[in-house]
Amino acid sequence: MPRFIPLCKQSIIQLSRLQASFLAICLCFTLSVVSHAEEKGATTLFKQYQDRIFQIRIMDIVAEKKSGLGSGFLVSADGLIATNYHVVAKLVEKPSKYRLEYQDVEGKTQKLTLVDIDVINDLALVKAEVLDKNPMLFPDDQPTQGDTIYSIGNPFDIGFTVVPGTYNGIDEKTYYQRIHFSGSINPGMSGGPVLDRDGRVVGINVSSAGDQMSFLVPGSALKILLEQAQKREAPLIDFGQRIRQQLLDNQNKMISDFLAKEWSTQALGESQVLGEMKPFVKCWGGSSDDKELYKSVSTACRSNESIYLNDRFSSGVISYQFFWLEAGELNSSRFQSYYQSLFRRFEPDNRAYEDDVGNYVCDEKFVKDKKGGTDKLVFCVRAYQKYEGLYDALYLRGSVDQYDKASISHFTLAGVDQKNMDAFLNRFMEVIER
Repeated sequence: MPRFIPLCKQSIIQLSRLQASFLAICLCFTLSVVSHAEEKGATTLFKQYQDRIFQIRIMDIVAEKKSGLGSGFLVSADGLIATNYHVVAKLVEKPSKYRLEYQDVEGKTQKLTLVDIDVINDLALVKAEVLDKNPMLFPDDQPTQGDTIYSIGNPFDIGFTVVPGTYNGIDEKTYYQRIHFSGSINPGMSGGPVLDRDGRVVGINVSSAGDQMSFLVPGSALKILLEQAQKREAPLIDFGQRIRQQLLDNQNKMISDFLAKEWSTQALGESQVLGEMKPFVKCWGGSSDDKELYKSVSTACRSNESIYLNDRFSSGVISYQFFWLEAGELNSSRFQSYYQSLFRRFEPDNRAYEDDVGNYVCDEKFVKDKKGGTDKLVFCVRAYQKYEGLYDALYLRGSVDQYDKASISHFTLAGVDQKNMDAFLNRFMEVIER
């Protein structure tokens, strides 16, 4: 199934000779091949707003070299600059190792201070001490589908680039709101603004799926974060607690919304499984072909977006999978060997390492299904190391009372509290049948 790739800050980027030769002939301000009218509009916008768009740099304090790059833009008269959370995540993780600075279009640099973050929408606010420029503005209304909009950033550290593309509205098939943008945005453009023809911020560069398919955080999410930061009387110090509370609030709303929907089922072999639950997950299916000695049919459903916490760690995922297997031409011994091997291979459907999460604690038991059949049920939980009260849950259940047929059901919940974990588990076990 497809995964959308964040336009994360880049470390030292090695370009091939061919790439270097190509980039050498590009001006710092680069335009895609567009109509004359679009080219004129992009040129005008860049000239008008280039003084308030920046490259955001994560600097290694000891090496005094760039360790990560992104883009950003001015959003308040007192020096607040917006970017993506994933651009500044290294600083949040290890504030003693890194510092922040910006570089403007003229090559001047200035130190930045982290002010606020929104990990759910992949946003951050940083502040420059001295920045006497007018901030970017937001529109009252979103563009019309099909309108040309302009993504600006600094891809691959080659200079500021403007990418005209098409506004395609909010992607209605994902839980985390994203604008579908038909244009190529690349690593290093993360956190840059996307402007309408009047130079107002309609979105923020965040991710790309390639082939002229990119995604933006809506400007409305940034406006909320900006209002929160400006109302805060004291500076935010504990960013870990800020992240924890945002994760808790998000999972509570997401799981509650998921449980409130009608859970429709569909046939899969002789079993009944959970179907697609929009906008939480998208589903794909597969089956064995005529060359296989056994028969299988499966469906897999997963959140399109996850919450980026660091390069090793993502959260906010709901996924579930189902398999129906039949021995076909395999004898019972070989079929059971294959089935048990498949059962053992299941892993959680989100990235995490030992610095991020504890070890899984699992409960294994045999249970009866609604028809009296016997299943093996494995339920595992691991705690988040830095965000108390949050867990990943892994559910795995497979039939054990038949030699020539088998069913498997699985789900992963990433970043849920105990209450919502239990509620989801109970509902899942009520609905799924074999």
